[in-house]
Amino acid sequence: MQTAIDSLDYDFLDTAFGRCLLARSRRGICALRFVDGGERRALAELQREWPGHRMRRAPLAALVRAAIDDPAAPRPPLDLRGTAFQRRVWQALLALPPGATTSYRELARRVGRPGAARAVGNAVGRNPVGLLVPCHRVVRSDGAAGGYRWGAARKRALLAWERDRARGQPHLG
Repeated sequence: MQTAIDSLDYDFLDTAFGRCLLARSRRGICALRFVDGGERRALAELQREWPGHRMRRAPLAALVRAAIDDPAAPRPPLDLRGTAFQRRVWQALLALPPGATTSYRELARRVGRPGAARAVGNAVGRNPVGLLVPCHRVVRSDGAAGGYRWGAARKRALLAWERDRARGQPHLG
Protein backbone atom coordinates (compact mmCIF):
# COMPACT_ATOMS: atom_id res chain seq x y z
CA MET A 1 0.00 0.00 0.00
CA GLN A 2 1.41 3.38 -1.02
CA THR A 3 1.23 6.29 1.43
CA ALA A 4 0.90 9.90 0.39
CA ILE A 5 3.89 12.12 1.03
CA ASP A 6 3.12 15.37 2.76
CA SER A 7 4.77 18.47 1.48
CA LEU A 8 6.01 21.68 3.01
CA ASP A 9 5.85 24.87 1.00
CA TYR A 10 8.81 27.14 1.63
CA ASP A 11 10.11 30.50 0.57
CA PHE A 12 12.81 32.97 1.51
CA LEU A 13 12.15 36.54 2.45
CA ASP A 14 14.29 39.51 3.34
CA THR A 15 13.57 41.46 6.50
CA ALA A 16 15.23 44.47 8.08
CA PHE A 17 17.00 41.98 10.36
CA GLY A 18 18.21 39.49 7.76
CA ARG A 19 17.12 36.85 5.29
CA CYS A 20 14.63 34.28 6.58
CA LEU A 21 13.39 30.84 5.61
CA LEU A 22 9.63 30.47 5.87
CA ALA A 23 7.74 27.17 5.67
CA ARG A 24 4.08 26.23 5.73
CA SER A 25 2.45 22.88 6.39
CA ARG A 26 -1.18 22.11 5.67
CA ARG A 27 -2.01 23.51 9.14
CA GLY A 28 -0.09 26.79 8.98
CA ILE A 29 3.30 28.47 9.24
CA CYS A 30 5.63 25.91 10.81
CA ALA A 31 9.04 27.57 10.42
CA LEU A 32 10.39 31.08 10.27
CA ARG A 33 14.09 31.48 10.94
CA PHE A 34 17.07 33.52 9.94
CA VAL A 35 19.37 31.85 7.40
CA ASP A 36 22.74 33.17 8.49
CA GLY A 37 24.39 29.90 7.47
CA GLY A 38 22.97 30.01 3.95
CA GLU A 39 19.80 28.86 2.24
CA ARG A 40 20.99 25.34 1.45
CA ARG A 41 21.91 24.70 5.09
CA ALA A 42 18.59 26.12 6.31
CA LEU A 43 16.64 23.88 3.94
CA ALA A 44 18.62 20.81 5.03
CA GLU A 45 17.84 21.62 8.67
CA LEU A 46 14.15 22.03 7.85
CA GLN A 47 14.13 18.67 6.05
CA ARG A 48 15.70 16.99 9.11
CA GLU A 49 12.99 18.51 11.30
CA TRP A 50 10.22 17.43 8.94
CA PRO A 51 11.32 13.99 7.70
CA GLY A 52 9.15 12.40 5.05
CA HIS A 53 7.94 15.76 3.76
CA ARG A 54 8.67 16.92 0.25
CA MET A 55 9.97 20.48 0.08
CA ARG A 56 8.21 22.66 -2.49
CA ARG A 57 9.14 26.27 -3.24
CA ALA A 58 6.08 28.53 -3.23
CA PRO A 59 5.47 32.28 -2.95
CA LEU A 60 4.75 32.62 0.78
CA ALA A 61 6.42 35.88 1.76
CA ALA A 62 3.21 37.90 1.51
CA LEU A 63 1.57 35.61 4.11
CA VAL A 64 3.85 36.84 6.86
CA ARG A 65 5.14 40.19 5.59
CA ALA A 66 2.43 42.26 7.32
CA ALA A 67 2.87 40.40 10.62
CA ILE A 68 6.64 40.93 10.52
CA ASP A 69 6.46 44.59 9.50
CA ASP A 70 3.77 45.33 12.09
CA PRO A 71 3.97 43.14 15.21
CA ALA A 72 0.42 44.20 16.13
CA ALA A 73 -1.02 42.91 12.81
CA PRO A 74 -2.93 39.61 12.74
CA ARG A 75 -0.72 36.56 12.43
CA PRO A 76 -1.31 33.88 9.82
CA PRO A 77 -2.31 30.42 11.12
CA LEU A 78 0.59 28.70 12.89
CA ASP A 79 1.52 25.02 13.08
CA LEU A 80 3.45 24.94 16.35
CA ARG A 81 4.70 21.44 17.04
CA GLY A 82 6.26 20.79 20.39
CA THR A 83 5.51 19.44 23.82
CA ALA A 84 2.48 20.69 25.72
CA PHE A 85 4.83 22.76 27.91
CA GLN A 86 6.59 24.30 24.90
CA ARG A 87 3.24 25.23 23.34
CA ARG A 88 2.12 26.90 26.61
CA VAL A 89 5.33 28.95 26.63
CA TRP A 90 4.87 29.94 22.98
CA GLN A 91 1.24 30.92 23.62
CA ALA A 92 2.37 33.08 26.54
CA LEU A 93 4.88 34.78 24.21
CA LEU A 94 2.09 35.52 21.76
CA ALA A 95 0.24 37.36 24.54
CA LEU A 96 3.11 39.83 25.05
CA PRO A 97 2.39 43.17 23.40
CA PRO A 98 4.89 44.63 20.91
CA GLY A 99 7.62 46.56 22.68
CA ALA A 100 7.12 44.69 25.96
CA THR A 101 9.61 42.28 27.48
CA THR A 102 9.44 39.65 30.18
CA SER A 103 11.98 37.60 32.08
CA TYR A 104 12.39 33.84 31.92
CA ARG A 105 11.30 33.69 35.58
CA GLU A 106 8.16 35.76 34.91
CA LEU A 107 7.32 33.69 31.85
CA ALA A 108 7.67 30.53 33.93
CA ARG A 109 5.24 32.01 36.45
CA ARG A 110 2.79 32.89 33.65
CA VAL A 111 2.70 29.30 32.39
CA GLY A 112 2.10 27.95 35.89
CA ARG A 113 5.63 26.63 36.52
CA PRO A 114 7.29 29.30 38.70
CA GLY A 115 10.45 27.26 39.36
CA ALA A 116 11.00 26.31 35.74
CA ALA A 117 12.85 29.33 34.33
CA ARG A 118 15.51 27.09 32.77
CA ALA A 119 12.89 24.87 31.12
CA VAL A 120 11.18 28.02 29.84
CA GLY A 121 14.50 29.14 28.39
CA ASN A 122 14.80 25.83 26.56
CA ALA A 123 11.25 26.16 25.21
CA VAL A 124 11.92 29.73 24.09
CA GLY A 125 15.04 28.52 22.27
CA ARG A 126 13.05 25.80 20.46
CA ASN A 127 10.52 28.27 19.05
CA PRO A 128 10.09 27.21 15.40
CA VAL A 129 8.63 30.50 14.16
CA GLY A 130 10.85 33.30 15.39
CA LEU A 131 9.51 36.81 14.76
CA LEU A 132 5.90 35.54 14.66
CA VAL A 133 6.19 33.99 18.13
CA PRO A 134 8.28 36.78 19.68
CA CYS A 135 10.93 34.86 21.63
CA HIS A 136 13.19 37.92 21.37
CA ARG A 137 10.96 39.61 23.99
CA VAL A 138 12.34 37.40 26.78
CA VAL A 139 15.22 39.01 28.67
CA ARG A 140 17.22 38.18 31.76
CA SER A 141 15.89 39.19 35.19
CA ASP A 142 18.47 42.01 35.36
CA GLY A 143 17.04 43.49 32.14
CA ALA A 144 19.99 42.47 29.94
CA ALA A 145 19.04 41.06 26.53
CA GLY A 146 20.55 37.64 27.23
CA GLY A 147 20.97 34.98 24.59
CA TYR A 148 19.17 34.60 21.30
CA ARG A 149 19.35 31.81 18.77
CA TRP A 150 20.32 34.30 16.06
CA GLY A 151 22.66 36.49 18.07
CA ALA A 152 22.43 39.06 20.84
CA ALA A 153 22.98 42.00 18.47
CA ARG A 154 19.97 40.97 16.38
CA LYS A 155 17.87 40.55 19.53
CA ARG A 156 18.79 44.04 20.75
CA ALA A 157 17.95 45.47 17.32
CA LEU A 158 14.55 43.73 17.29
CA LEU A 159 13.76 44.99 20.78
CA ALA A 160 14.77 48.57 19.91
CA TRP A 161 12.73 48.46 16.70
CA GLU A 162 9.62 47.21 18.53
CA ARG A 163 10.04 49.74 21.36
CA ASP A 164 10.33 52.59 18.88
CA ARG A 165 7.31 51.42 16.89
CA ALA A 166 5.25 50.99 20.08
CA ARG A 167 6.07 54.63 20.94
CA GLY A 168 5.16 55.76 17.43
CA GLN A 169 8.75 56.65 16.56
CA PRO A 170 10.52 55.48 13.41
CA HIS A 171 13.59 53.39 14.12
CA LEU A 172 16.60 54.17 11.98
CA GLY A 173 19.05 51.64 13.45
